[in-house]
Amino acid sequence: MNIKTIAYKLLGDYYTRLALCRRNVVSRIYAATHPFHYRQGMYADCFLDKESIYPYNTDAVGKVDRVIYVFWTGDNEITPNRLKGIKSLEKVSGIRVQLITPKNLPQYIKEDDPLPEAYQYLSLNHRSDFLRGYFMYHYGGGYADIKTYYKSWVPAFDKLDGSDAYAIGYPEVGWIGVANSAVQNENLKHDLAVYWSLLIGNGAFICRPHTRFTAEWYSTSRRRLEEHSEILREHPARDFFGTNDDYPLAWESMQGGIFHPFCLKYHDRLLKDKALMPSFQDYR
Repeated sequence: MNIKTIAYKLLGDYYTRLALCRRNVVSRIYAATHPFHYRQGMYADCFLDKESIYPYNTDAVGKVDRVIYVFWTGDNEITPNRLKGIKSLEKVSGIRVQLITPKNLPQYIKEDDPLPEAYQYLSLNHRSDFLRGYFMYHYGGGYADIKTYYKSWVPAFDKLDGSDAYAIGYPEVGWIGVANSAVQNENLKHDLAVYWSLLIGNGAFICRPHTRFTAEWYSTSRRRLEEHSEILREHPARDFFGTNDDYPLAWESMQGGIFHPFCLKYHDRLLKDKALMPSFQDYR
C-alpha cells in the first residue's frame, strides 16, 4: 500500500481536495516561471496549425451584439432545473437572452453556410457544442450553458467592447476543468493541463464575431464533423448524450477539445471575468 492510498484512507475526500489544490498551485507556479508562447508547428500535425476555411477580420474592433444565446437542441421538454437556469440568466444578466430551439434555429442559419448533413446524427449536447462555434463566428455575442447565474453580464460586455480582445469568459477553475481528454497530441494535452490558468471556461463567454479565434475554432469543429459524417450516419446518437457504444465522438471532442486548445493559442487576446461563471450544481 503506497502513501497516497494510506493518505486517502485516513483523510477521505479531504485528501482529494488537497491533492487537487496542490496540483493547481504547482502548475500555476510553473506557468508563471515558464511563460507560454505559441509557435507555429510546436504541436506536430495539430489542428491548431491549419488555415481557417472561413474569412476573418485581422482587427478586433466594434461593439459586440448584446445578446446571450442559449441552446436547447432537442424536441424534448426543457427540464425544471434548466428552466430555472434560463430564468436566472434573464433576471440577473442585464442582457437580452435568446433561446435557440429546433423551431427557430433555421432563421439563424446562413444561406451560404448551411448546417452539415451530419448535424442531425449528433447527440443533443454535441449539437449544442457545434452551434456555439457557428453562432460565435457568424454572430458573436454571449453564449451560456443552461445553468444558474448570479451576476450581471453588462460589465463583461463593456470590458470586451473597450478592448481589442477576441473574447471574455470566466477563468478556468483548475486543471481538472480542462477539456483535454479527447486531445490526441500528447504535448498539447500536457500544456493544456499545465497552463490551465490561461484558459477561459467552456460554459459561458462572450465573443467578437469573425475573429481569427472564432474562425479557426468553427473551422475545426466543421472539419471534425464532416470527417465523421459517414460513421455518424451509420452510428448516430441514440440518446440525448450519445452514450451508445458505437457512437464515434467523445464527450469533449466537439467543444472543449477544440475550444480550449484555441484558448491556449490565443490566450493573450482573451479577458477574464468571474461574474460569468455559472453554478455547476443541480442543473440537469
